[in-house]
Amino acid sequence: MASAAPRSGFVRALFQGRIELASLLPFPTPDDETRETADEIVAMVSDWAAGAIDPAAIDRTKNIPLSVIEGLKELGLFGLTIPEAYGGAGAGQYTYARMMEAVAHRCASTVTVLGAHLGIGMKGLLLFGTPEQKQRWLPALATGERIAAFALTEASAGSDAAALRTTADPAADGGWRLDGRKIWITNGGIANTFTVFARTPHPDDPDAPLLERPISAFIVPAATEGVSIGAPEAKMGLCGSSTTEVGLDGVLVPADHLLGERGRGFKIALEVLNSGRHGLAACCIGQARLARDLAMAHALEREQFGQPIARFGMVAEMLASMEADLWTMEAGTWFTATSMDRGEVETMLEAACCKMFATEALWRIANDALQVTGGTGFMREYPYERIIRDARINMIFEGTNQVLRMMLVSQGLRPWIRGEVTDTPLRPRIEGLDACFDPEREELEELVQTFGASSRALAAAHGARVRDAQLPLRRLADQAVALFGSFCVLGRIQSRIDSGTLTDAELAVARLALRRRIQEFHHAASDAAHADDELVRVVAQDMERRA
Repeated sequence: MASAAPRSGFVRALFQGRIELASLLPFPTPDDETRETADEIVAMVSDWAAGAIDPAAIDRTKNIPLSVIEGLKELGLFGLTIPEAYGGAGAGQYTYARMMEAVAHRCASTVTVLGAHLGIGMKGLLLFGTPEQKQRWLPALATGERIAAFALTEASAGSDAAALRTTADPAADGGWRLDGRKIWITNGGIANTFTVFARTPHPDDPDAPLLERPISAFIVPAATEGVSIGAPEAKMGLCGSSTTEVGLDGVLVPADHLLGERGRGFKIALEVLNSGRHGLAACCIGQARLARDLAMAHALEREQFGQPIARFGMVAEMLASMEADLWTMEAGTWFTATSMDRGEVETMLEAACCKMFATEALWRIANDALQVTGGTGFMREYPYERIIRDARINMIFEGTNQVLRMMLVSQGLRPWIRGEVTDTPLRPRIEGLDACFDPEREELEELVQTFGASSRALAAAHGARVRDAQLPLRRLADQAVALFGSFCVLGRIQSRIDSGTLTDAELAVARLALRRRIQEFHHAASDAAHADDELVRVVAQDMERRA
């Protein structure tokens, strides 16, 4: 009997002015066995990384030592999410996220190797491969004998993946001939297995123009004749991770290297990136904890005017904000991870919210950590400037945050645009929260109703062309992310109350996190009410004219 399709997620409901309480309360948490396993893996990885990984040396030499790669293999991390039947550990998204947090806490470059391999490189094979393909490829990927990479981006096809020009033409023997160039491929210089996306002729219209051909996905071994690997890119950050161009010049692969259905490659790419975005959010948690820990230690040690600078109000505000934002990052990422593992709801929009919030929160935290340390943080002798350099790419990785805002809102408004919903519900009610959160509960009920009405209005004003209304769209996306974070914080703290394990410190940080998210919603809504869109248009057009 086929399993039921996952129901719409929490974020989709918000766009309709609804709160899917069944998804939030009780807050999704892993079972005891999963949590214990994840805790054991985190402890094991953290202990190993502390002695085996030198992040400063990796950044300086722009190379991850072979000993580190071998250590990741020995720990079984290359196969963490690969099913046991194929030699992996069979872990779910929650355990994967926790592992990524632990590695990232030590080194952002090193964790990128695992993210490119597990999160996107071999994910298409895991999701869409045939039993025969999985049996052939996954065991070697699980041990790290094979390392995977995801080859989608091209010079003309970045955020606009539909502009892809790499071709895959049928060969005489029933296989495929691939031609094209992929750029900025993470793991490019160390991978020996690529998931490559290319345009294939449509069986019913073989002479269609190139950009009208459907996209298909292929498994391409790096050793195949015609595959070439470019020189390592000189990057601002993540200097130890391998980023290269991958050339495909008449590369012949057998028919059984086609991944998934012919012409369904774009769907595969979207599914893979959904998982990758969530894993990236987990990496940001690890780096944010590192920046927070370093800043706190410095603020307690550094004395000015006879006392530690941690006691000065503006420094304390930065430190507290770091803690509150980190609490939200964890709440959203763990909520989404457990929801993914259960498979009861679709999580595409939740993963996008996690990625947007976590990458931007890490950027703030890294910047504030450097500010707390003053001139010390600006010196390369210390890790703060490296954390900032490493953090910057995250807002570009796996789809820029601007593109994700477009996707979030266009997806969220679909029911309004298609006429599947027509009326904003009455003010929703949030049941099951402790009375101490009554003020926030009442405010959030009102904000969800307001957000639903704003969504309806934007859909009515722009319809299917809502992507063209990018400034109103951006503001609505920011409100959605703020609401998602608010509810994840509420759900997480309520679970602590229900378990009887809540501390006063946790209650304070949760309330601060919640207030910050609500303020972000109000800021985006105020921006909408006092928009300078016309001035922006005039200035930008004048800049274009003068360029």
